[in-house]
Amino acid sequence: VYWLKLRLRFNSGLHGKVFVFQELLKRMSLLAVPLERHEIDSIKRRFPTFAGKVPEEAKFWSEEDLEEYFHSNGQKRPRECARPEGESCKLLHKIRIELAKRKIDAATLEYSAFCRYLKDARDDWYRNARLAGAECSDVPRLRALPSEPLLAPLVLDKQRDWYARFWNLEYFKRDCGHDTWSCRAQFPAFEKDEAIDSISVSTTVADFVDFVRTVQRMDRKCDQEKSLAFPRFALDGYAPFFGTMRKFFDECWTELGPKGLGDETPRLVQAFNQVFGYQDWMETLSRYYRISLTPTGSITRLHVENAGAHTWFNQIEGRRIFYMFPPSEGRRLYEETGGPMKETSGFATKVSSVDILAPTTKRHPLFAEVTAQVAVLYLGQTLVIPSGWWWYSVSLDPSVTLWHPFWDKENQRHFPDSAWEYFNYTKLSPDFWVNLPSRIETLRELIAEDADG
Repeated sequence: VYWLKLRLRFNSGLHGKVFVFQELLKRMSLLAVPLERHEIDSIKRRFPTFAGKVPEEAKFWSEEDLEEYFHSNGQKRPRECARPEGESCKLLHKIRIELAKRKIDAATLEYSAFCRYLKDARDDWYRNARLAGAECSDVPRLRALPSEPLLAPLVLDKQRDWYARFWNLEYFKRDCGHDTWSCRAQFPAFEKDEAIDSISVSTTVADFVDFVRTVQRMDRKCDQEKSLAFPRFALDGYAPFFGTMRKFFDECWTELGPKGLGDETPRLVQAFNQVFGYQDWMETLSRYYRISLTPTGSITRLHVENAGAHTWFNQIEGRRIFYMFPPSEGRRLYEETGGPMKETSGFATKVSSVDILAPTTKRHPLFAEVTAQVAVLYLGQTLVIPSGWWWYSVSLDPSVTLWHPFWDKENQRHFPDSAWEYFNYTKLSPDFWVNLPSRIETLRELIAEDADG
């Protein structure tokens, strides 16, 4: 009778198919969404004679199992409690339903490749990370920035008592938990994305932190067989300083990045405000300081930062490995180009689909000729990547990274193009987008005049 009902629901349309997929996942112990405490208490109140204790694992039982348990005064437990591999959370449940709706049957190509790579790698592979068939060297590690112009990536040592050290996952759950943002399986977005690469799910920061911790408990080794049960989604491009953390930004923004960068972004955003009619230039600047929250195994696709920006990354929690390629390697990386996107948490206009961990000579023969640099970013360290460099990263642990795209006198002419990404977070009128290119050109002229002066 149960299977007949499922068949009838499956044939009743899209909602019926989603319901059936959800039921099947439950049967396979993949969904097992835990009950809230108030839901368990509500069922318990129906059995006033119950005098026992409610076990911790009861949150994974079905309502029928709980009723049976309370009715028997704790004597009858379900034969099969939800197994550990079935543990879930609110956001993971939501993601799985979205994957079911979109009929997604595979993880991103990058994550699948990483799972295969880990299967044959040593546990400490990242200590001597190299790329098959490509020349790869370590990024230099320095105590302070050199005086010469920034031409290649470098890692700066952890600074004592650096300001951002308290902004870990627990902090964001506690103090920014109600903020909403989009998380993605593929970041940054690209206009030609399809299937799982195109999926974006709205979440609160608190729910995302719970998701990161659930994935860590259930699949910290990135088992390929669990790649759909525990898919990797990243909450990236998040701008808390534009809202909840604005007061901290006003107090400490000058202390967040490395000293001596020659960062002209504060001056450039004042010109930005002049063109777009905004008053608070600090508010505008705060959008250019962003946070990444990622689970173990989360991958940032191979891409170039938009608008010719330099970028620094400060690691607050966990470890993250970066692979970087010079601007001249675009042809060997089979560069793909796209246009600006609207209403995303971040997009790229230059990406590469090369599987850098296991490249195929048939599809990408030129990759064997590339030169790359690699760096593992540890707690408190800062990686600086110059304008035009390609980069790809993997989170080795549950991770929090503060990052800032910035412009100095060498690349400030590209700053106006950042307006496309600045405004993509919000819904704006069609007229705004039609007029945006001309306003960008006005900003470009203003910056050029200022540079000449």
